[in-house]
Amino acid sequence: MRSVSVETNSRQIQLGIIIVLFLSSLIIPVILLFPIQEWFYRPKEVYYFEPYLQAYLIFMAALLFMALALLINYLIIPETKKGKSIQRGILITSFLIALIFIALSFNHYKVMDSNGIHMNQFFSLKEDFVAWEEIVKAEQVNVKKDGATKPERLVFTLKDGSTIEEPTSTKLMLAKNFISFELNQRGLTIENVFE
Repeated sequence: MRSVSVETNSRQIQLGIIIVLFLSSLIIPVILLFPIQEWFYRPKEVYYFEPYLQAYLIFMAALLFMALALLINYLIIPETKKGKSIQRGILITSFLIALIFIALSFNHYKVMDSNGIHMNQFFSLKEDFVAWEEIVKAEQVNVKKDGATKPERLVFTLKDGSTIEEPTSTKLMLAKNFISFELNQRGLTIENVFE
């Protein structure tokens, strides 16, 4: 009788955690990702620091994956002790995979400072760096929407012909004067291009 009561309580707790994980997967990444990234990765002298949109989406997906793994664990009740052990192992493995993806989402950001552009891609633990001297052309792509022309993205063309595209955001537009200053120091200006 007592084991049924304990099992019922653990199932109720598990159901509560599932609901909280599903609901918080939409909110927690927006609240936690940027402050944690800023604390660990933001240099003191920086013009622009922002996480990639994919970092938020990956964090959300990992939390949803955790909730889904718990939901499957909740719905499937194994009959044998071996079945319970296998189920517990699958659940722990699922959580570890989700935690790895959450950690990688914290490590997915972009920075512009007086040295150049630093980008940390999702599956990379090493930062990609492009010095301002490597940039040969800079363009602000503007598009006409709803009768008004709005900046859509900045495009940096490098010496090797590759490009870096940054979608405009409030943070990027606030840093645009600093970016222009760095480019002007190297004889470049940001050209306006209209699409």
